[in-house]
Amino acid sequence: MRQDRPGRYHVGRAALWASLIFLLASPLPAQDSQWWTNQYGNRARLLGGAVIGSARDLSAVYYNPGGLAVVDQPDALLTGFVFELDNIKYSDVLFEDTELSSTRFDAVAGLIAGQIPLSFLGESKLAYSYLTRHNLEYRFNRGGTIPGDSIPELEGVESVSAALNYETRLRETWGGLTWATPIQDRLGLGVSTFVAIRSQRLRYGTDFTSVGDNSVAALLNERSYDYYNWRLLWKVGLATSFDRWNVGLTVTTPSLRLFGNGDVTYQDVAVLPDLESATTDYQRDIPSRYTSSWAIGAGGEYVGDGWNAHVAIEWFDRMDITILDGQPFPSRTDSTRVIDPDVTNLMRSLVNVGLGLERKFSDTYTGYLTAFTDFTGSTRDDEAVTTTTPWDLWTVGAGASFFIGRSNFTLGLTYKFGGRDDLRGYDLIPDDDRDDQILTENTRGSFWRLGLVLGFNLVFANDD
Repeated sequence: MRQDRPGRYHVGRAALWASLIFLLASPLPAQDSQWWTNQYGNRARLLGGAVIGSARDLSAVYYNPGGLAVVDQPDALLTGFVFELDNIKYSDVLFEDTELSSTRFDAVAGLIAGQIPLSFLGESKLAYSYLTRHNLEYRFNRGGTIPGDSIPELEGVESVSAALNYETRLRETWGGLTWATPIQDRLGLGVSTFVAIRSQRLRYGTDFTSVGDNSVAALLNERSYDYYNWRLLWKVGLATSFDRWNVGLTVTTPSLRLFGNGDVTYQDVAVLPDLESATTDYQRDIPSRYTSSWAIGAGGEYVGDGWNAHVAIEWFDRMDITILDGQPFPSRTDSTRVIDPDVTNLMRSLVNVGLGLERKFSDTYTGYLTAFTDFTGSTRDDEAVTTTTPWDLWTVGAGASFFIGRSNFTLGLTYKFGGRDDLRGYDLIPDDDRDDQILTENTRGSFWRLGLVLGFNLVFANDD
């Protein structure tokens, strides 16, 4: 680029810096790359979900439908809330020593379930359930101005201003019916049929302005998508017990699309001294095709004298799907570049492990301890714009349950945490062909969540 043309010189340097800022805006969290983020049911929450082999209450509709075959209570309502305070933070984003942080407090209803008493079912059981699979929302807004001489590449620039706006929201709920029956003594088989309703929205953008002696450069970048999707999936479970052991095995099927659609938006606007350009594209009513993966779980419970130990392990298959398949379009500022606005999701296969300890102190009071993993499916060098939390999470917790009359109440605390110092190599912009090593060379991320568990199991059945 010729430096004897000041306007174009500033344009090139400004565009380069704006591209850098846009890249820095992208690797922010849409925390849906973990599978064990939420737990369901009062006892299961206090055991960290390590109840695949020991779910013997209405939480079995999710953890192991086969366990429902041995539920003692014929009619119950199982519900509860988790009050969550969480924080997610990125350091060295936009400019060096700049921090992006979002703190959220929310009340999440985990599971509502009950049995449907039908006499013609015989020994079989039928139950309904409604649970929250994902529930998150984060917003980042940050701006700043620095002197132009702090950036050696931008000669002749007096000041550089940049602003970042990032918003993400994910909601997914499951509702369905579970059928379970004893097929042999101490052996139960169950199948849960769930309708999953998912909606996800992401918007990130940057505004950039540089002021120099002979030029002013202003650039606007925005990427966004918004979709909803309905689908069906099934969970099949076997549960059995012998001697001091309760064990279980589950298989969760990939989901089957019912219907859904979404929108994508792409904007690059430049207002420069010798150039005004805009690449914009809005695509509406694109069919959404979100599909979850195969999963296989196994678990066991050892029944001791006054204490029980629980373990669970679950494998999740790899995912590689295009959620919104948009139509490619050419860039107006670079005739050689074709932009593909697809929304994709690529996740590696992974295994999570959970441990739980249950100590019975009296007929009415029981204590619990738990620890479990919540590994990420995000991979380096993928093109997944919907799985952008590239670190593993760990959870520890403790709690207690107690009876008042025939109803059971639970109280517990959990702490989830994780982070990564080296985010190098996460290419999170599928339509971008620029080198992004500077994107994550110094960026660090961390997450923590404090959860207060309040649950109750209200029994309405009449005594025999």
